[in-house]
Amino acid sequence: MRSIVPVGARFSIAAVLALAFLSLPALAATERPLGVVLTADHARLDNASATIGADVFPGDALVTDRGGSMRLTIGSSQVYLLSASSATLEPDASRVQTKVNIGTVGFSTSSPAQLEIQTPLGTICGADNRPIFGQVSVVSASQMRVSSYEGTLAVTDATGAEKLIAAGETYDATLAAEPSDNPPQKAVKPGINWKRVAYVAIPLIAAGVLACALWPDSNSNMGCWN
Repeated sequence: MRSIVPVGARFSIAAVLALAFLSLPALAATERPLGVVLTADHARLDNASATIGADVFPGDALVTDRGGSMRLTIGSSQVYLLSASSATLEPDASRVQTKVNIGTVGFSTSSPAQLEIQTPLGTICGADNRPIFGQVSVVSASQMRVSSYEGTLAVTDATGAEKLIAAGETYDATLAAEPSDNPPQKAVKPGINWKRVAYVAIPLIAAGVLACALWPDSNSNMGCWN
């Protein structure tokens, strides 16, 4: 026997479905882009070829092939990925967090409070409110190199320990071993084991000049402080 749906009920169902379809664009519009692609060469954005002017949304995969590069603008900040690098952008309170999975990522901002770099070994941000220009190379989940070309960087590991890296300094960081139940001598506290690589002005100035050459200015961003 064929069931009969009252006219009022059918109207209610149709109204609910119509409102659901109308609300879909509004829900999609609530997710705002975090950045915009400025330059891209052999680079991908969320499994598609990255193009200049493309919006970058939270969680979009940013990947550069070997020999490729990509530069993004994030508000008043800039982030660039060098060859064979992978990262994503995520909102974090009042700042944007760049999560570096592997490879080399550079960053520049006049508002350090608005940008944070996250790596498998810890987070990197400006130590104060002065402009910063730096670079991090994540070699593996247990090794990275951090350089500061301008301003002071603060690196905080999983234990909350903080390391300050002044302009002109480059450090290698490795993940310290977890404490052993039967240590041969004494247990090693987990965290970052820092080793100074260089505190020489000339090599770092040369590296900064090279980074600037790879990081041209744009009309809306500072580039290399020009």
